[in-house]
Amino acid sequence: MSSSGIRHVADLAREWVDREGLQTLVLLAARRGTIVLHQAWGRMGPEVDAPPASLDAMFDTQSLGKVFTATAVMLLVEDGRVGLNRPVSSYVPFFRGEGKDGVLVRHLLTHTSGLRWDDPERFAKEREGKIEIPPAEGGTHPLWNEYFALRADCPLWKRPGEEMSYCPYGFDLLGEIGGRVSGQPLDVFSQRRIFGPLGMKDTLWCQVDVPASRRVRKPPIPAEQLDALDRARETERIAFGAGGAYTTARDMAVFAQMVLNGGVYGETRILSPAATKAMTRNQIPGVRAQFFDQYFPEASWGFGWDVHANKSGWSGTLQSPDTFGHTGAGGVECWADPRDQLVAVFFSAVPQSEISTRVWARYWRNDLFANAVTAAITEP
Repeated sequence: MSSSGIRHVADLAREWVDREGLQTLVLLAARRGTIVLHQAWGRMGPEVDAPPASLDAMFDTQSLGKVFTATAVMLLVEDGRVGLNRPVSSYVPFFRGEGKDGVLVRHLLTHTSGLRWDDPERFAKEREGKIEIPPAEGGTHPLWNEYFALRADCPLWKRPGEEMSYCPYGFDLLGEIGGRVSGQPLDVFSQRRIFGPLGMKDTLWCQVDVPASRRVRKPPIPAEQLDALDRARETERIAFGAGGAYTTARDMAVFAQMVLNGGVYGETRILSPAATKAMTRNQIPGVRAQFFDQYFPEASWGFGWDVHANKSGWSGTLQSPDTFGHTGAGGVECWADPRDQLVAVFFSAVPQSEISTRVWARYWRNDLFANAVTAAITEP
C-alpha cells in the first residue's frame, strides 16, 4: 500500500474532525493481517472539554452488532442444534400468526421474513396496556418477556422470501433462539464461543459492563424516544440480538479478519470455512429491497452480512463485489474485501436522527474513507 495514500487518509480524518465537526473518529485499516492505519481524532463526548479520543475507545456498535448475533446462530448451526431451514416457531413458539409457519431461521438472518422495518414497533405501541402479559419463563428478563409478548402476533407484510426489509426485531428473535437453544444468554454465549477465544477483551455486550472512562458518548437521545429496554441498559445486564455491543476498532478488526480468513484467527478457529462462505455470499439472489429512500433491485445479503455486489448505497464504491460489511446507527461501519485482503473499521459518533441520504451525507464520512483507503492499494 502507498504510504502517502495512507497519510492522505489520516489527513482527511483530521479535516473531518477539525473542520467539519465530527465529534469522535477512530479508523483502522489492515491488509493481509498487517495494520497500516490505526489512529484516533476528536473527543470522547459531546462536551467541548471532553477527554481526547483514544485508540481503545469503546463504541456502541448499534446494528453492527448483528454480525455477532449471526455468528452465534451459525455456531449453533454448526453444532447441529439450529437449522437454517427450520421454522422460527419451532424454537420460539410465541412467534405465531397467519403465514408465520413459513418463516425460517434463514429468513431472519437475511431480513426476508416478511416483517417490515418498524411494523413490530408500531404494533407493540398499539397493544401496550391492552393485553395481558404472560409470566416470564425460566430466566427470561421480564422486560424481554414483555417485549416479545407485545410483538408476538404482529402480522407479516409480505410472504417470507418475497422481499427484503431490514428488520431489527428479526435479530432480537435470533438472539432469543440462541439463548433458548444454548441455555445461555446471548452475552454469555458470545463471550464463551467468540469474544474470549479471539482475545476480544474489549468487546462487551452489556452497556453496564463498559468502563465509563472508555465509553464514547454521543449527543443524548431525547427521553421520549427511549423505551423501557433502552433505559434498562443503563442499570441492568441487557443484551439485544439486534445489536448494541460495545467494542474497540481493534477488536472489531480482529473479528472481521477472522471471517475474512475463513473462520480462523491465528491458531484459533471460530467458524468453519463453509459457515463463513455461507455468511458472506449473497443468499437472496433476485430479491429486491427498499431501505428508507434507497431502492435496490438486487438486495444482495448474506447471513448477517451486507454483501457489496454491484449495488449502490451508503458505503464505498471502489471495493470489490465480494466485499462484505455492516453499518450501525450513530456512525460505525466495518467491512472486509476478499479481493484486496483488506479489513477496514470506521468508528465515529454522530447524532442519531432520521434516516435519509441527505442526513447520512451530512454526518457520515464512511464512504469517503472506504474509497480513499482502497485507492491506497498500489499492488494486488
